[in-house]
Amino acid sequence: MYSSIEHQKQLETLFNKNQLIPRMRKEFEDSEEIQFIKYFEHIGIDPKLGIDAMVQIALHKRADIPTMVGSLMSHSQDAQYIADTLLKMAEHDCFDFDPSIDKFIVIYEISDDVQMELEAFQYPLPIVSEPRVVKDNRGSGYWNTKGSIILKKNHHEMDVCLDHINRMNNQRLSINWDVAKFVKNSWANLDKPKEGESRQDFQKRVRAFEKYDRTAKDVMELVTKEGNNFSLDHKYDKRGRTYSQGYHINYQGTSWNKAVIEFADKELVNDE
Repeated sequence: MYSSIEHQKQLETLFNKNQLIPRMRKEFEDSEEIQFIKYFEHIGIDPKLGIDAMVQIALHKRADIPTMVGSLMSHSQDAQYIADTLLKMAEHDCFDFDPSIDKFIVIYEISDDVQMELEAFQYPLPIVSEPRVVKDNRGSGYWNTKGSIILKKNHHEMDVCLDHINRMNNQRLSINWDVAKFVKNSWANLDKPKEGESRQDFQKRVRAFEKYDRTAKDVMELVTKEGNNFSLDHKYDKRGRTYSQGYHINYQGTSWNKAVIEFADKELVNDE
């Protein structure tokens, strides 16, 4: 049973990576513990620039000056002004600056509940309704989202087989919970650091896996509540190979990702 198209549109709005920055921005703007906007006004910093700087350092955790300046250029084309503002914010303990590594370091992070929400919501869900028919090279199986049917920066308007994309987008899938619950997910090389890898980088990879594993199961539970009948959006690469689009749920992912997905319409296979 498909979900309605209107319900699909609501899910697409919720699970949209473009909601990430506004959601984090609101977390700092509405903070009751520290009134960031009033503080920025007090120390003579543009509140909008200040809030976005807090968002960027919360995202990156550690970032050098060029990275931070580049992420804030929408506020001013004067890179020196932005750099001076960042250093001023560091002087007023909005975040740290370590001159030995030439990087800003986060002090104020978003709350744990918002962090968990963002981890799940920054990637689009599988399509739980009937997919939208792709009619051109900027089409998509999603109802609110458009983008090039060709991955990366290889877009063109030459003929590609849209019938194949639509056929793949209409293939209904479901989660096999026996596999999801009883087969352990894993990534390669998580038992020990790689050769030449620092302990910090190794622990970062381990945390990334733990975050992925937790949020993947959360997303699978949500899809199951929607009827456990979904499809994935598909795109071509520049060579014409087809790739399913999905982060938490994708049959072209790891062995575990492949194993937890099966056809929604099942048939009994026998020797005859």
